[in-house]
Amino acid sequence: MEITLTREKLNYAERIQNETRRAEENTEMIVPDALPDILRIVGTDAEVTVRSKDLSNGRATVSGNAAVTVVYAPDGETGLRRVNLDLPFSVVTEHPDINQNSRLTARVSLDSVDANAVNPRKIAANAAVRAELAVYNNAEVEIPTGIVPNADADIELLTDNSELSLATDVREKTFTVTDEYQIPAANPPIGELLRSNIAITADDTKVVGTKLIFKGTAHVNLLYSGAGDGEIASNAFETEFSQILELENANADSEFELIPLLTGALVTPDNTNGADGRRVAAEFHIAAQAVARSKTKFSFIGDAYGSRHALETENSQLSFENNLGTRSANTILRGTLDAPDLARIISVSARPGAVEHKTDNNALSLKCPVRVDALYVASDGTVRPASGDFTLDASIPEANANSGYSVRAETSRDVYGVAADGGIELRIPVDIRAEETRRGSYSPISAITLDADAPLNLSNLPSLVISRTNANASLWDLAKRHHSTRELILQANGLDDEDAAKGAESLIIPKKR
Repeated sequence: MEITLTREKLNYAERIQNETRRAEENTEMIVPDALPDILRIVGTDAEVTVRSKDLSNGRATVSGNAAVTVVYAPDGETGLRRVNLDLPFSVVTEHPDINQNSRLTARVSLDSVDANAVNPRKIAANAAVRAELAVYNNAEVEIPTGIVPNADADIELLTDNSELSLATDVREKTFTVTDEYQIPAANPPIGELLRSNIAITADDTKVVGTKLIFKGTAHVNLLYSGAGDGEIASNAFETEFSQILELENANADSEFELIPLLTGALVTPDNTNGADGRRVAAEFHIAAQAVARSKTKFSFIGDAYGSRHALETENSQLSFENNLGTRSANTILRGTLDAPDLARIISVSARPGAVEHKTDNNALSLKCPVRVDALYVASDGTVRPASGDFTLDASIPEANANSGYSVRAETSRDVYGVAADGGIELRIPVDIRAEETRRGSYSPISAITLDADAPLNLSNLPSLVISRTNANASLWDLAKRHHSTRELILQANGLDDEDAAKGAESLIIPKKR
């Protein structure tokens, strides 16, 4: 006879794929006829935007563009000029369970960029994009929690409990943010915009009812030549924004990972009459990806036995990705960039790379590459580049070798560079974050069969057994071995709970009648 079990449903979002992919693209470009020849390249940077995220059977694709800006000193002219090159990219991850109903999150960043002058009229550029891709599928499992009441069954159940932090909802919202900036009086007005760098950060989240209210900031850095004398200057601006995203399977106790994507940007100086080159209009197109994680408690049948009849049980296998939280290592990169004949620093920027990590002596050992680029004015008035590759070592204590870690690094907006002997002395705060996950595996009883025609013969067993306690044997183990119950053992020994039983030297174990 198969015993009817009560069951509870557990709904969550299962992360079926989580990997980092890299795409590297190359191109060559002829300098437009309207621009002068290249004397030397001063600096190269790129703005990465994501155009699309596509899901098909077994495949997830993220496509976008790396807009490369090459700033150069022209031959026979003063000041600086720029050339723009577009490098389309596409990254792909594959998994047999990916389908059109899957949900994809992507964290995309510039890994490296470089350009060189093949000749005075031709540029070769290279850019590499790093994308952290995660794919989620809706999942539902039914977990047996007990049996439908049956007076004749006489079955004892061991019910276990567990709590996990599971992904419960994955949402996305696209929106546009606009702003206008004013060039301060201490800086020259814009003559020509040479380069704009944009970074979108997520700052805060709050749940109100079924809505997620999130805040973020668009950080903008401008490099330009001043109107009139062509002085090279830089300015930094920030635009704060807030948005509301509708939720389904999240609550006020949920934690959220918010991943902003830049999908388009337009930064335009206003050089119309009366503007005096001191106004800048900015428009940002952003996709905010939100992953909700909730503490989920569930019960399951861990063991069972019959006091009147023999039982046969079947077990199922359950596995969940338990998110154990994110911890940070806040560090500071210190170093010096070689900058011969330095007269004035124009700008300093830092870009962290992929973080290497390993568990060593119960700590997470981290190694983070950081690329630093700077522009400065030499004593002869020429604008020169300074760059360097640094490695930052850090660690996070109390790491577990059985856990998996997704590690990423971000540089603070507060990148400091000051003039030092023969170079630029750096102080760059770097925040390294490690998300810890661990597979939680369970083998609950999924079916119980009782042979009603084969009752147990317990007539030869004593009515009472006195057993010495064993630290490795639970009250359940003793009851199952001697055809008793936990309740009967506690009652026979005048104990209130199992903790009290652990302190006894011996226990009276009555047979269940």
